[in-house]
Amino acid sequence: MPNATLDRIAAYVAELEARATKAQGDARQTLNPLFQQRDDRKQGPRDFVESSYLYLRGCDADVGSRPIPCPVFWLSPDLRVAPLSNLGAPTRELNAGDRYRLTATVRNRGDLMVPSAKVEFWLVNPSLGFDVRFATKLGVAAGRVQAHGASEISLDYTVPPSVAGHRCLFARVFSFSPLDIPVDDYALNPVIDRHVAQLNLNIVAQARTFLLDWVHLRNAAERLEIVPMDTASKKALRLEVMTPLTLASSTKGRELVAKLGIEVVPAEGGRVSIKTERTAAGLDLYSADPDAASIDEQLALNKQVQAALKGLERGRGESTQFAKLFTSYRAMTAQSVRTQVQLALPDMGLKPTQGIPLQILRRDIATGRVVGGIALVVTG
Repeated sequence: MPNATLDRIAAYVAELEARATKAQGDARQTLNPLFQQRDDRKQGPRDFVESSYLYLRGCDADVGSRPIPCPVFWLSPDLRVAPLSNLGAPTRELNAGDRYRLTATVRNRGDLMVPSAKVEFWLVNPSLGFDVRFATKLGVAAGRVQAHGASEISLDYTVPPSVAGHRCLFARVFSFSPLDIPVDDYALNPVIDRHVAQLNLNIVAQARTFLLDWVHLRNAAERLEIVPMDTASKKALRLEVMTPLTLASSTKGRELVAKLGIEVVPAEGGRVSIKTERTAAGLDLYSADPDAASIDEQLALNKQVQAALKGLERGRGESTQFAKLFTSYRAMTAQSVRTQVQLALPDMGLKPTQGIPLQILRRDIATGRVVGGIALVVTG
């Protein structure tokens, strides 16, 4: 009896798909020419694709396609934090006991409406790289996102003492119906995954220490660079809290970097061995573990996953054909560890209305690409 029911369901689905295919063909023949005549188009409307395409932007130019077009992807314009007492005043510092509204603008480039898009929110220490195992999950919110539309999905959160202070916000969107899920379980990387966004902006007073997490794989060769913020990055700082600040020149930023103190607490676990070398602009990190995926294997897997995602976006193949590839990728990213870096910020003689904008970059030494970052503004 159950088999007969499944057969009837399968037959009905096949009938619906056949009717949809026929309707699409009829539209090309009868409707598309009408659009071409009216709008002077060379082609009519494209075919209806039965899927959603959820994404969170890493920058203004981001439309969900990967590789990501953003040189700075850690200042997402689609994430914001505001106190419930004044939702028009976004902030980056969380006070224990206060209640805040975390908001993600979820976008859908697909032809299918998503009746219940879920957004997970996390707070982390200022972080280069990200892994949910080193984060505080705040909760999940849901909302409807229309086809070719966007919706704000928010979560109200009261800050406990354990996560007060300077934190970075991460968000991840997904849907089960229609199925539209992230690439990874643990490592949330907007460079590869359109479902993920970061807001890594911290405003810290001079003459203080600044602790950050450096999340990397067990085999890694990476560079931490602290550089003055360029003009394009300054324009991405849209928060009202930046308005009263007069930002100093790049020369002042280079002076601050030269006086920085850096202390490292290397990651531990398994047979991982970590060495660091101080450089003029920051720190080089070399991590080795004979039991983990090699750097060459990581590069190959990342390249294959990028190619698979690009092919899927263009309608080439089904996600099931890449199941083995994505399983291998998730196994690789599960090998993350956390090294902690403490920066001792010097006293630069700044006034309360002055700020020095910096970028803390995480660079892959093998490829030279920036794979993570934090915006840091040092104030008086």
